[in-house]
Amino acid sequence: MIVLDHIGKVRDSYVLEEDSEHLVVVATDRVSAYDRVMSEGILHKGLVLTALSLYWFQELEGVLPTQSPVLLGGDALGQLGLDESLLGRTTKVRLADMVPIECVVRGFLAGSAWQEYQRYQSIGGRPAPANFSLGDRFEEPIFTPTTKEQEGHDVALSHAELRDRVGRDLAVQLEDLSFQIYEKALDIALGKGLVIADTKFEFGYIGDALSLCDEVLTPDSSRYWRADSLQSAVEPVQLDKQILRDWLSRNSWSGDGEPPHLPDPLRDQISSSYISIYESLTGSTFLDWPGSDSEVCYLGDRLQ
Repeated sequence: MIVLDHIGKVRDSYVLEEDSEHLVVVATDRVSAYDRVMSEGILHKGLVLTALSLYWFQELEGVLPTQSPVLLGGDALGQLGLDESLLGRTTKVRLADMVPIECVVRGFLAGSAWQEYQRYQSIGGRPAPANFSLGDRFEEPIFTPTTKEQEGHDVALSHAELRDRVGRDLAVQLEDLSFQIYEKALDIALGKGLVIADTKFEFGYIGDALSLCDEVLTPDSSRYWRADSLQSAVEPVQLDKQILRDWLSRNSWSGDGEPPHLPDPLRDQISSSYISIYESLTGSTFLDWPGSDSEVCYLGDRLQ
């Protein structure tokens, strides 16, 4: 029997009463910003997140242990009592004891790091060189971990604070693994015409092994740019959830009060951008992905 265990901003997880070693995870089309779920979803978003995570888990095979996600087909969904509309967005993963840290790696100057740099000429609390511009690549990637809060905003951690929270050995291991994964992924992405400007990883213990968990290198958790847009003097072409954040900022909403309704052209742009990342990385058309003809999937009354 399958039982709903947790409703997240985007993903819902289920436990299997007869299997204490696995979870079933469903990626919905919900979209969040500033820790709030928007009233409308993004068509195909959960399908793309699932497809990209599976792609990256495969590419990273052998680097470190993972949750070993397996895409569930229609027969498996039926046996679990789940609707076939969840095809292409439902995986079975190994259960992990999660480390409550978001491991953020930055390879290019953008986002909150750009805001900090403009104000203090520092990144992650450390002095940064002068004359940096938005989109510039760092000489070496930068590790800027945060807490993982159940409610509200995550809190940035210094390296000393990270060591105090998890211990020196684990802090070093988290940083080293994050750099190793990011550099491999960036090299792959650059070969496909994409830049991963920054990303976040989550780790957990499966048995005694520190393992890569949750979503990996998706446009929800990573900042993707068109590589050729870095050659111009304008802002890099965004392909990730920053499209939504920028639109919300232009409409003067940053998390307070009810979120504004998202216009159809914006939702279409985000959907198309997410799909373009999948197609660029895999060389496959998204129409071949299971469930790509589905409608927006919210699941239950999460938005009420």
